[in-house]
Amino acid sequence: MVQEETGQLDRPRRGRPRDATIDTRVLSAAVDELAEHGVGGFSVNRVAARAGVAKRGIYVRWPARDDLVLHALGTLAAGLVPPRTGSLRTDLLHLAPYVDAVFTEPRLSILARCMAELRRFPAMYAAFRRESVDRCAAAIEDALHDAVSRGEARADLDTDLATSAFLGALLARHAFGARQAIDDPTFHSRLVEFCVAAVQPVTVTRSSTVG
Repeated sequence: MVQEETGQLDRPRRGRPRDATIDTRVLSAAVDELAEHGVGGFSVNRVAARAGVAKRGIYVRWPARDDLVLHALGTLAAGLVPPRTGSLRTDLLHLAPYVDAVFTEPRLSILARCMAELRRFPAMYAAFRRESVDRCAAAIEDALHDAVSRGEARADLDTDLATSAFLGALLARHAFGARQAIDDPTFHSRLVEFCVAAVQPVTVTRSSTVG
C-alpha cells in the first residue's frame, strides 16, 4: 500500500507547465494599452491580443480589470525600494537611475494621464498613488531617514523637503528638455554629492585664543 501511494506521488503531472513569461508580457501590454487609451478606455481584450495570451489566463492572475490596471501602473516605479546599503551616498546612487526611468516617456505621460483620470475613482486613485507615485518619494525619504538615524545626516533634517529637492532635480531635466542622456551616471553622481553635502551634520569648530 505504501509503495502504491509513493508511486502515485512520484507520477509526473500531466498538462503544460505554466509559462513564466506571461506575467511580463501581459503587464507590458497593459502599460502600452494605458499609454494609448488611458484608464477609461482600458480593454482587457486588447491587452490579451497585444500579449498573445488568452483572456482567461489574464483573469486567473488578475480577477478584476482594476487589479490589472493597478499592477501595470505599479511596474512604472519598479525597483524603487530602499536599498539600505548603510551609506546615503550609495543608496541615492542606486535609486537615481530608477527614479529617472519613472520620469522618461512614455512612463511620465502615462502617470500624468492616469493621475488625472483616476481622480474620478477615489479608491483606485489612492492605490495608484501609493503603488506608483508615492513609491518614488518613499524610497528616497527612507534613505534619508536611515542617514539621520546613523548620524550621517543632521538630526533636524526636513526629509520631506530634501526628498522633494532630489526628485525635483531629476524631474526638471525631463520637463525642460535637457539634452543629456537620461540615464546619466555623471549627473547622478553630481546630484548625489550635492545632496549628501547639503544634509551633512554641521560641524562647529571653536577657535582657541593664544594668551
